[in-house]
This record gives sequence, structure tokens and C-alpha cells, in this order.
Amino acid sequence: MLSQSLEGKRVKIICTDGEEFEGIVSDYIFPDDNEPEGIAAIDIEDCPQRPGLCIGFNEDEIESIEVLG
Repeated sequence: MLSQSLEGKRVKIICTDGEEFEGIVSDYIFPDDNEPEGIAAIDIEDCPQRPGLCIGFNEDEIESIEVLG
């Protein structure tokens, strides 16, 4: 689901707990670099739901991800 090709794109994320976030993917974290989880992750910025913050999501926390226009 997650890949490095998402970097720089605006996305809409629906989390497994139902929360929704929009933002620009600022970083893709490879599973080997994401300790101790060992799974892929992304960070997003420019998120209206959390202004001024960079928010991280592990792949197992994401129900769906959609690239926006």
C-alpha cells in the first residue's frame, strides 16, 4: 500500500480507527528503518486536522490512502 512514490503528493488517509487526515507526504520510511515496528510508514505535513505538525502513520494504522488531484 505505502511506497516511496507517494513522497510529495497530497493524500487522504483513513485510519483503522476511522479518523481522516489530508496532507502532503513529506517522507516515506522503509520497513528496515522503522524500528522497532519493522513496517513501512509515512509522514505528512500541511495537514488541516493538525496544523503546523508533521504526523506519522505506520502502514498497519492505515485503512485506505488516496492520492488527491
